[in-house]
Amino acid sequence: MPFEKGHKHATGRPKGSPNKKTQDIRNAYKKFIEDNVPQFQEWIEQVAEKNPAKALELVSNLSDFVLPKLARTEVVGDEEQPLNIDLTKLDDDTLNAISKAINEGEGKS
Repeated sequence: MPFEKGHKHATGRPKGSPNKKTQDIRNAYKKFIEDNVPQFQEWIEQVAEKNPAKALELVSNLSDFVLPKLARTEVVGDEEQPLNIDLTKLDDDTLNAISKAINEGEGKS
């Protein structure tokens, strides 16, 4: 039976199931990283001798595998339940920091 657009066929792996080859590659990469942790500092120091900026870039790139990336989050209210924020209990330092962050953010949009 030929493929017809809009019809699902029972070929291939089920939707959402892991791809075996991709998982094998991830496991091999993970093992490589785990086996070479002691060398990373030495390698980064060697790079830093000639190019400190590149060494920092390498550290930053490695951190992507350890630290989760933070997503930008927007908090909004709606007409039925508007968002109310009480700033009266914040100290002056905190209010100044918030004000500075807002003002810096306005220049980026």
